[in-house]
Amino acid sequence: MSKGKELHDLTVGVMGTGNIGRTFVQLLSGFGCRILAYDLHENEDVKKYATYVDKDTLLKESDAISLHLPLFKSTYHLINKETIQKMKDNVILINCSRGELIDTEDIIEAIESKKIGALGLDVIEGEEGITHIDHRSDILSNKNMAYLHQFPNVIMTQHMAFYTNTAIKNMVKSGIKGIIEMANQ
Repeated sequence: MSKGKELHDLTVGVMGTGNIGRTFVQLLSGFGCRILAYDLHENEDVKKYATYVDKDTLLKESDAISLHLPLFKSTYHLINKETIQKMKDNVILINCSRGELIDTEDIIEAIESKKIGALGLDVIEGEEGITHIDHRSDILSNKNMAYLHQFPNVIMTQHMAFYTNTAIKNMVKSGIKGIIEMANQ
């Protein structure tokens, strides 16, 4: 068993600094770590806590990388063999954004070779129709998801960050507000 790491000793890279990425950076700043940020649109609030760098610098210098990006053509399989090779050995990678940001085959290879020291996934490529459905008596078609589960340094959760009392209340309020605004136009 390897020893743990303390955040204040690490450089953490945050890819995507919209609302969620910005909040993550602010919360992370309390741990005293060096924070690098990457986004096409820099956020002034984030600059109080993090240093914006280009993508390659973030990949090369980060001990841990957290993804908070939307899924576009330009971000599809952003994490792949090429970008993984730019990362530090034993890097920690976290994806709570979109499964398709990561090429699952390439990430499996990086886990097996120990290039990636730990992987945290709240989303995974091809999860549609699998999460939030009772499959206790089904055979799942996503072999990569099942394979990743067996690694001791991989944590996978269902994509359910939205499922809190506050988040649901805010979604309902936002929906009602949108209907009222549309009706008043």
